[in-house]
Amino acid sequence: MQSLNLSGESKKSDGRLKSLFWPTVENAWDVDYLGQQGFWICFVIGVINFAATAIAPVGTPLVAARVILVAFGAIAFFVYWVGGMGVREHSFAASVLILAMYVVAQLASGAVGPVVIIIAAVLLSNIRATFLASRWKPIAEDEDRPTRFNETLRDKMVDQIPAKAWPVLKIPFFISASVLLLLMVFGALVNLTQRRARSIPNQDPAATTVVVAPPDSH
Repeated sequence: MQSLNLSGESKKSDGRLKSLFWPTVENAWDVDYLGQQGFWICFVIGVINFAATAIAPVGTPLVAARVILVAFGAIAFFVYWVGGMGVREHSFAASVLILAMYVVAQLASGAVGPVVIIIAAVLLSNIRATFLASRWKPIAEDEDRPTRFNETLRDKMVDQIPAKAWPVLKIPFFISASVLLLLMVFGALVNLTQRRARSIPNQDPAATTVVVAPPDSH
């Protein structure tokens, strides 16, 4: 049964909730499961980010502004997707960049709340999982390991494509993610500056009216 991977699921050390927030790596099944989990986390965040960007108000009737915003969302989705491939292939640097992008993007948009904090915590846990998985070594080269399947669309997305695409796309990923991160940092700084400016009351001396009382005739 082990060679056919029929009992692989029972070899996973942690439950779903623990593997999501505080994963451990004790065997090859943990490594494989955490890689899949990290891939889907990044992919889903990329989809949500693209959808939010596509429907976000632009503040101008110009069609070009909407096109630029959607294009930016599509690039961000691509980066999250490829970053998920990196996490699937146990790239610690990819998991760190994904977390940094997400946190800075939320700060730039000013959308910080309980859901954002939970997602950030999951991505932080993703870093721990990737770090542990990248350091794990099998006891023996012929040790039983889970099989990467190639039957369904899900199998292709999480098992086959990352192994083939990540070696080719990792350099474009790191370049694109770094550029996006810099743009997001700039946006976060601009947003913070604007919020601080709105919180300071207007104290223009030219707008101040001075009332002079007439002298007392008595």
